[in-house]
Parts: sequence; C-alpha cells; structure tokens
Amino acid sequence: MADHKVTVEQLPNGKWACFLHIPSHDEPVNLGREFKNDEHAENWLNVSESVTAIEMMIRKYQK
Repeated sequence: MADHKVTVEQLPNGKWACFLHIPSHDEPVNLGREFKNDEHAENWLNVSESVTAIEMMIRKYQK
C-alpha cells in the first residue's frame, strides 16, 4: 500500500502545482510542473509523466 499522497495546492504566484507528501520527508515535494488552474493540475495526475515524476521523487526522498 502506498505510504505517500499527492495534493494540488495553489502557489504564491497564483498558479497551481502538485505536491508529493512522503512520511520520511518533512516538507512536501513539488513535482515540478505549474498549471493555470487546479483542474489542469488534477488532470496532469492522470498522465504517465506524473507517474514517472512521483516514482522518481519517492526513490530520491524515501529512506
């Protein structure tokens, strides 16, 4: 079972981004893409590029 979660949050610049929350890492990890609105960010989570980004960040930050 996954021990991480992904959230969509608004950035200070008004754009939206996806953040990966990993229990072994204190701060949420920005997955590296910014979007005009939360709907675009949510839709990005359904493409293979997001899956690759999530897997890479999990390997990088998981202890």
